[in-house]
Amino acid sequence: MFAYLKYKKTIAAKQKQREDRIAELMPVYGTALTPEEVNIFRTPVPELAAQVHKGLVKPIDVLYAYGKRTLKAQEDTNCLTEIMFKDAEKQAEVCNVHGSLAGIPISFKDTVSIKGYDCTLGIAMHAFKPLQNDSPLVKLLKDAGALPYCKTNIPMTLLSYESYNNIWGRTDNPHVHGYTPGGSSGGEAALLAYGGGRVGMATDVAGSVRVPSHFSGCYTVRSSFGRIPRAGNCTPTRGQDGITSIYSPMTRSFDDLEYVFKAIIDMKPWEYDYTVHPIPWREINLPKKLKIGVMYSDGVVDPSPACARALKLTIDALSKQGHEIVTFIPPSPVDALRISTQLILADAGRVATSQIAWFEPFDKGVTKFLRIARLPRFVKKIWAWFYLRITGDAVIASLLKNWNEKTMPEYMDLVFEREGYRAQYFNAWKESGIDFLVTVPNATPALPHNGMFESFASIGYAVMFNLVDYASGVIPVTHVDKNVDALPADFTLKKLNYVAKGAYRNYNAEKMHGLPVGVQIVGQRLEEEKVLKMMALTIEALKDIGVEYKLLNEI
Repeated sequence: MFAYLKYKKTIAAKQKQREDRIAELMPVYGTALTPEEVNIFRTPVPELAAQVHKGLVKPIDVLYAYGKRTLKAQEDTNCLTEIMFKDAEKQAEVCNVHGSLAGIPISFKDTVSIKGYDCTLGIAMHAFKPLQNDSPLVKLLKDAGALPYCKTNIPMTLLSYESYNNIWGRTDNPHVHGYTPGGSSGGEAALLAYGGGRVGMATDVAGSVRVPSHFSGCYTVRSSFGRIPRAGNCTPTRGQDGITSIYSPMTRSFDDLEYVFKAIIDMKPWEYDYTVHPIPWREINLPKKLKIGVMYSDGVVDPSPACARALKLTIDALSKQGHEIVTFIPPSPVDALRISTQLILADAGRVATSQIAWFEPFDKGVTKFLRIARLPRFVKKIWAWFYLRITGDAVIASLLKNWNEKTMPEYMDLVFEREGYRAQYFNAWKESGIDFLVTVPNATPALPHNGMFESFASIGYAVMFNLVDYASGVIPVTHVDKNVDALPADFTLKKLNYVAKGAYRNYNAEKMHGLPVGVQIVGQRLEEEKVLKMMALTIEALKDIGVEYKLLNEI
């Protein structure tokens, strides 16, 4: 009883701290944007930094413009955790006005370590324990002139495509309330998509920057391990290295994304973090005619009508530019899903949940798959046999059979399988002769709140590229249209496998009307510059056929 009362008291105090910080800011940041501030927020990051270099705009004025929009985003979506405006104001007075990110406010996923602020991860035991140091990533961005000004919401374990927890509550999708902006970087996506900020930094271990960008309508590129600093930050899954978590930028526009990624690499991040490869920025010239592979389906969950339409628009646009389009068949996507999920959850989630009190509720989808992982092994073997032999569902049978807490020999066998799968993928790519791969980021658009309870296993389109560690970007293409994206009249769940049923139970074009839909553009390992170039080419190709994504709340 004492522990529970302490937990409730801690949560209430932490929520009040956020409310008090916002209230303190309202006299300045609660006012309407001035015409000058409107122009500041409209200005792309490359141009805005140049204006700061020339003394045409002051960093503090940039912060005021972004800060006002950010508080509006918080009011609409509940996307923020730590409010750092006051320290950002101090930083604005001393920041490097000649740096590549001079005066640019940057938001951070709650996992990022920033001196003087908590890294709660939405978990009560981490509240009121401010960190003593900035992480290498934060130091690099400050040295480039950036202003860290807020942190954004996440799910407690980072193992979900939703973003809610007991301290900060639930983050809403700014396009359609009642739907998630994604996870685990959902707060970041909601802030950017609403138009509260232009640049943020977040992590991706199974789609956590790409799926929120797809769900919310913003831009990102998942970098391969070793391009961007990751050391010194917080995580509830410490020691999980079977599928490595990486940091990457998320932005409101593509121009901002390309500029910020280059700015980070030009700062020589390997001098800040021992995990970063010393690879300088590489200028890329693509051939006039590319061979582009398309993964139309992963064979586990076919893309929903809205996602299939976005993919078709993209392929049609690229085809009209004269590029060769071929179907790419990857090595078994079921194996990719099985290997990656079992590596991420090799401990059956015990490290992540060890920080959560027994009475502290968390994500319903995570709760469901952890309960399955912790069932006795013989139960799952019987369950898997039933699905395979009685229902004919080989997909869920494969996933269930060995979904257990791993012994060390079992874990080493999985790592061996991972390396074998990476070799197969490399060879399949090489044999196909493709330059890039295009596919959907997820089988469906954004999920309704608590939708991960049904869709918890439908992560294959994203996690496949974490498994092989390929650079992969997401661009928004269109929005769900209830008039053209409805399921066929003869559609039935009965013919689908367990994973696909879970995904499609949440698909409703009528209710999803207006949600963003993106595509995923994939290159090979450490090909971030090449992927960014392809993203730019794709955006222009879509414009040429009259498809231009409309951002929310443009001013």
